[in-house]
Amino acid sequence: MAAALAWRFNGTNGGADLDKVQDSEPPTPVSVMRMGKNRVNMEDEETLSSVAHCIEQLRQSSSSTQEKESSLKQLLDLVQTRDTAFGAVASHSQAVPILVSLLRSGSSGIKMLSATVLGSLCKEEELRVKVLLGGCIPPLLALLRSKSAESQTAAAKTIYAVSQGGIRDHVGSKIFSTENVVPVLWEQLKVSLKNESLVDGLLTGALKNLSKSTEGFWSATVRCGGVDILIKLIGSGQTNTLANVCNLLGALMMEDSSVCSKILSGETTKQLLKLLGPGNETSIRAEAAGALKSLSAQSKEARREVASSNGIPALINATIAPSKEFMHGESAQALQENAMCALANISGGLSYVISSLGESLQSCSSSAQIADTLGALASALMIYDINAESISASDPLVIEKTLMKQFKPKAPFLVQERVIEALASLYSNPVLCKTLADSDAKRLLVGLITMAGTEVQDDLMTSLFALCKKDCDLWQALQGREGVQLLISLLGLSSEQQQECAVALLALLSKENDECKWAITAAGGIPPLVQILETGSPKAKEDSATIIGNLCNHSEDIRACVESADAVPALLWLLKNGSDNGKEIASKTLNHLIHKSDTGTISQLSALLTSEQPESKIYVLDALKSLLSVAPLNDILHEGSAANDAVETMIKILSSPKEETQATSASALAGLFHCRKDLRETHIAVKTLWSVMKLIDVQSDRILMEASCCLAAIFLSVKQNKEVAAVGRDALAPLVSLASSTVLEVAEQATRALANLFLDHELSALVSFEEIMFPITRVLKEGTLDGRIHGAAAIARLLQCRPINQAISDTINRSGAVLALAGLLEAADGDASATSEVLDALVLLSRSKVSSGHTKAPWTALAENPHTILPLVSCVADAVPALQDKAIEVLSRLCLDQHDVVGGLVSEIPGCISSAARRVIGSNLLKVKVGGCALLVCAAKEHCQKQIEILSDSSLYIQLIHSLVGMINTANLPSENGDGESIADIKISRHSKENSSDTEMVPHTAVISGNMIPLWLLAVFARHDDKTRAEILEAGAVQMLTEKISQNAFLYVGEEDNTAWVCALLLALLFQEREVNRSNSASHSIPVLSNLLRSDEPAYRGIHAGA
Repeated sequence: MAAALAWRFNGTNGGADLDKVQDSEPPTPVSVMRMGKNRVNMEDEETLSSVAHCIEQLRQSSSSTQEKESSLKQLLDLVQTRDTAFGAVASHSQAVPILVSLLRSGSSGIKMLSATVLGSLCKEEELRVKVLLGGCIPPLLALLRSKSAESQTAAAKTIYAVSQGGIRDHVGSKIFSTENVVPVLWEQLKVSLKNESLVDGLLTGALKNLSKSTEGFWSATVRCGGVDILIKLIGSGQTNTLANVCNLLGALMMEDSSVCSKILSGETTKQLLKLLGPGNETSIRAEAAGALKSLSAQSKEARREVASSNGIPALINATIAPSKEFMHGESAQALQENAMCALANISGGLSYVISSLGESLQSCSSSAQIADTLGALASALMIYDINAESISASDPLVIEKTLMKQFKPKAPFLVQERVIEALASLYSNPVLCKTLADSDAKRLLVGLITMAGTEVQDDLMTSLFALCKKDCDLWQALQGREGVQLLISLLGLSSEQQQECAVALLALLSKENDECKWAITAAGGIPPLVQILETGSPKAKEDSATIIGNLCNHSEDIRACVESADAVPALLWLLKNGSDNGKEIASKTLNHLIHKSDTGTISQLSALLTSEQPESKIYVLDALKSLLSVAPLNDILHEGSAANDAVETMIKILSSPKEETQATSASALAGLFHCRKDLRETHIAVKTLWSVMKLIDVQSDRILMEASCCLAAIFLSVKQNKEVAAVGRDALAPLVSLASSTVLEVAEQATRALANLFLDHELSALVSFEEIMFPITRVLKEGTLDGRIHGAAAIARLLQCRPINQAISDTINRSGAVLALAGLLEAADGDASATSEVLDALVLLSRSKVSSGHTKAPWTALAENPHTILPLVSCVADAVPALQDKAIEVLSRLCLDQHDVVGGLVSEIPGCISSAARRVIGSNLLKVKVGGCALLVCAAKEHCQKQIEILSDSSLYIQLIHSLVGMINTANLPSENGDGESIADIKISRHSKENSSDTEMVPHTAVISGNMIPLWLLAVFARHDDKTRAEILEAGAVQMLTEKISQNAFLYVGEEDNTAWVCALLLALLFQEREVNRSNSASHSIPVLSNLLRSDEPAYRGIHAGA
């Protein structure tokens, strides 16, 4: 099975190398001579001397025929036994001309020997070209026409050798066409056919070589009767000609379909079918299948002829022959593909063949039949392509299900092998695997199964079966750590292909499963992975680098292990010499791995920035950025150091003529300055700033984006670096202009730069608020999350340095900025950075007063759009305390107009009541404590019982009561204290309806103002039960309330601050308890309450009389 399937798993190596050989241009005569001269230095001196002596003997006219024959035999022996002889001959300018001269005019024996030597030299491509250019064709054709069988054989061998230039041998094509080689070969073949000469194989081989490139080959073939000759040769059954003849016949039918009728008129079709059988060489069977493929593709009659001649079973048997007979190599692959294509031509398409084979599995009567059918199905799946799909598509899920039905533990071993073979074809097929789950992992498992020893095959097959059943992922299918250990054991002594499969599976695992990363480390996987990174195949190196990057990114401990394994040099090699994908992987892995500076590595990377290769600097810059991000600041600032040179080079290439290099360098510098606050505060930042400023005036959107991004990074330290601030002043106008760009990405990056520049309030104040507000709001509405965050930051920083007057309020209202901020808060879904910037802006807006005239305060947009309140309440529930405080401040401004909405959301969102209570208890800011009380008052209006239960369950209820009692004295503070804490704007609308019957008893308390809110919340709690009232008493509330009443006894009752009234109300609720009435503090309150009975306000008299 391994031999039959091995070619499927080496396409990235051997196949690629073969393609390179086929695609390479043959050397020119001049390059041949240069190569010959260059090789002389490496040649063996003795061989060189012997070759020179032989050639000199051949040159001398005085040499006898026997001496020349002896010299030719000696030269032939040297060429055939010593590799260095080829270089020696190539370096001798007279060697080939002398040999061609002897071939032209020597005796019969000398001609044969000269031809043989020339043919042997053709093993080296440069010498083959030299022989071809030396004029060898005419004398070779003359020798071929001689009557001597030995001479004909010698000539035929050399013609075959010199014709092996392939499809790109343009010079040879012209020579062969000019010298009329093709007709001569067909004529000679016709003559030798009568005698059944052994030279036929060589002639047909040469014709096969020439058919690939020689001009006019097919027309000359038809004119010379080549079709009849080929048909006769097939009938003759000469083993040495059959493969070449079938190849020529198949190619001829594809060139000229009229040939098919002549073939069908005889027994050729049946003879081709017979050649498919196991009694023939693999190459003959493959070429016969190829001829049948061409015949069935070009002729409907041929398809019927093949089918009626029992051709379908013969073709099926041919497709499974490589697996069944343990064939390997290109001929085995060609036999499978050609036979299956012929079968598809006859059956109406490959999809029909696949479905028919799948259905026939149900009716197979023996294990051998099942195995044969599965083998044919594997071949069909192997060659299924986009063309087959366009005719009739096959369902890969159905195919996989069909194959898995045959995958039974007790099935014969041969059947299991064939199932694996068919699955290999399925998972390796680029068209069919696209819709299959875990197809990459399955393909790799199949690859390992075909190559692994019997001791691990069972485990791997169990894993594959589990994965195909879709009831587990790859980690579970491999049985976790045991599977990892198995794969790591295959990294060392296994073949290159097996190593590739194992490391690729580990790469998939390390990407999908975190537990696997420690499993790899614990199993000793890091050293072999580093070894593969150094010596493995290109694909294995890339996968190994991927795994190492995933390991480093997972844990600092694992990263340290990788670093100690010395993986950096191998990664740098991959960065320099790998494919584009390899370079990218190496760069990312270096980013994860490097946590300290390395002078040598920095120097190597800096040199690559100014060299021609690699052409793209993106991955080099990315790696260099990572190294410089951990380099000591002194190294970077020290002129002449590696780190300093690297930064200077990065700045220098900002002026590169290549757009990609400019943009990539700006991006790398942006990343460097973003993570290096210390570097932003140096002269290097200023130097970079001047260079980048030149880029924000170009036409390229990409450069504008990256340049703005770099400016944004440098401007993060605009307050600390005064030189940056000075240069930044010149950047204001162009950045404001870019913020209005029609290209959103450019506008977004410009906004980002401006937001950071606005950290300097002096610079922020220089900008026209109206000019910049609309572009920023556009980014805030339409940009990416990062762009929107910086838009919010820009607004907050603009507001910090100017009062929110009527003009600014009007601009904000017209731009729709407030709703855009609320939209970002909702979209951020808890993102701390976005939440912080939005709340900073909303807090500043919430402190604004209602302007005069028709301009509304900006924050009222939140009250007018209740859906914007939910994200704010969510912040109170889930955010960190600093953000909770900001959200509470904003929400407390909405309690006047939207107290029902606020109260409902605070009650409904899990954790909000508890969070608000914690901030009331724990905050030192009066506006936060009162604001939190306001949220709880709103929530208690309809959900008082629920609120108390939540607070009790979280052990906050008693703490909150004590905190509220402690706030009784603070409630007597002015609405705006010396610290600028304003609670005057925190108000709750009760919307009480005045009842005419108790007008004398209840004062006007439609609005609960800031000073009253903590007292009101205590009153709400005091109504609940006896324990609450007792707790309030124990906290010392009666004495504090008495003092409060005496201080606020006769305030004007029309004011919203009815503190004394609320205090008396709370006392009245407390005095319902007998224990309270018996306390000393209750006795001391009686004189104060008595004084209130003399008040002119009926409500005061009534409530105090009740107390």
